[in-house]
Amino acid sequence: MNKDQQNEAPRGLLAMFGGVAPKKPTESATTTIGNSSTGINARKKEESNTGRGGGAMKRSTTRKERRSLALRAQQPGRIVTVTASPAEAKQAQAMEDDDISMGGTGKKQKRKRFSPYNSRQRAQHIQMKQTNKPVEKVDILIAGFAPGSEHNVVPYLQQKSKKQWVPLDVKVDQGQMLLSVDGPTVAHAITRLNGYIYGTQPLQIRLFNDSGFTAETSTPPANLTPKTTTTIDTLREFLRSRWHPDTNYLNLDDMASDPILKKAKIRPPGANNASATVGPALMKLAGEMFEHVISISFNNNRFRNVQQVSTMTQFLPSIQNLSLENNVITSFSGLDAICGTGKLKYLRELILRGNPVKDSEIKQRGDDRGYVRNAVKQFPMLAFLDGVPVSLTEEEQQMIQKTRRILPLATNLYFFDNENSQKVAFEFLTRFLHLFDTDRMTLVSIYDSNATFSISTLLKLRSTKKTRGRQKQRQMDDDNAKIGWTDLNRNLTKMKSSSKNPTKHLYSGPEMIGTVLQKLPATIHDLSQSKDFIVDGFQQPLGPSSTVLQVTIYGEFKEADNPLPYSFDRTFLLLPAVSGSP
Repeated sequence: MNKDQQNEAPRGLLAMFGGVAPKKPTESATTTIGNSSTGINARKKEESNTGRGGGAMKRSTTRKERRSLALRAQQPGRIVTVTASPAEAKQAQAMEDDDISMGGTGKKQKRKRFSPYNSRQRAQHIQMKQTNKPVEKVDILIAGFAPGSEHNVVPYLQQKSKKQWVPLDVKVDQGQMLLSVDGPTVAHAITRLNGYIYGTQPLQIRLFNDSGFTAETSTPPANLTPKTTTTIDTLREFLRSRWHPDTNYLNLDDMASDPILKKAKIRPPGANNASATVGPALMKLAGEMFEHVISISFNNNRFRNVQQVSTMTQFLPSIQNLSLENNVITSFSGLDAICGTGKLKYLRELILRGNPVKDSEIKQRGDDRGYVRNAVKQFPMLAFLDGVPVSLTEEEQQMIQKTRRILPLATNLYFFDNENSQKVAFEFLTRFLHLFDTDRMTLVSIYDSNATFSISTLLKLRSTKKTRGRQKQRQMDDDNAKIGWTDLNRNLTKMKSSSKNPTKHLYSGPEMIGTVLQKLPATIHDLSQSKDFIVDGFQQPLGPSSTVLQVTIYGEFKEADNPLPYSFDRTFLLLPAVSGSP
């Protein structure tokens, strides 16, 4: 490049946007921008020497000279020197000496610019702010725990409050605990646990200060008053008002007329247009607050079925007495959600009078014997029905056993025909699922040349954008394109009769299977949660001198970019490896 070409080369920011700077003038000018008037006088002198005329050209020149410092600095041959005032220099030195720098470079080391989108920097920034944050001590007075159980109160509150916090101070005296925590947010989370059952008695949790303030006798300070009352707070208050600790009885009768729920405009289960989340939330909170609910009543709630409160079998498993009196349950199928193996296995008394189910059973058979038999079918341990002891003849008991729709005994988690099958199955699944999550191409070598692979989606768990026709075909042909589980659906029972194709989405051979595996979404199988998986395995003969191990796994997995779980089952047929196989 010659000298003229260098002069015409783009410079600075102008080059970034594709511009070309004009040729370098023969004489360079140095402009000094400072607090004195020297620079301005120099510019006026330069204007007088140009000898340019007036009119439009003069206005254009004036507009050009008004350009910003950054644009003038880009002109070829022009050197701009910026000198700061003494006050500005002092401020710049103070910023350079500061402990926290948000960017730029210092004299000794280069400091990274803070970015709020960098998770690690954001966490360090929050931790730094929390470290420098002054401690705002809040005292909480706790009573109601049994003597000798003081050491477990704080861990219990940490678990139930569902927040990470550590106590600043703990003092115990005469059956009361003074707990000090940092900040009103943690204090609110703890005081909301007032009335929770600890051991056999409800805890009494109140805010407290040095002047003797408690939440029962005075108005709390403004900084300790919750800004809003959440739905969960209201449901806790409602449950506390309905709990009878002396008999472990939870009274949930006629919830639609309760003043607490009406004031908060919460529609409980059974009410018109009731939210489907209120019932499960009530059962979950009741299980947290009252660990041993023996009796529960849902009278006068206009239940057509018990679906909305069916999570009581999970959160209130110790129920012995259940009342559903004066609802609108028309058949025993309305109770299916709380029946089954392992559900309400301690239930001894059931009240259904006032529901159409009893009248319809008596009208159909002419007596109440069918009504009693069907109730015992649903709840095998039932001893009282509508306040009357259950008595069955030997013939009726045999009939119930033959027609029972639920298993009388709980099933085992696993089934294997021998210990060797179990050992091989567990070892294979552990390695396979780990590689399926981390390195699927490694799995190609385990597939036999006659192996087949397919996916059948039975239930659509979340809405996804469907791909059809040519777009789906392009994704299948593109080696780098990702596809969803439903794109490979081979559920023949769900396919339209006109489009049934038995070979569609059935992939054979290691190469084709490996290609499909790479296109599927990234997955996470949390093998540390053994309760989320059930495995069966057994051997069967395959020819005169060989056997095959069939392994079936039922469990859950998540996609790498989605926290919602999928349920799945997979079946593998395992053969002995051929000689020389990797």
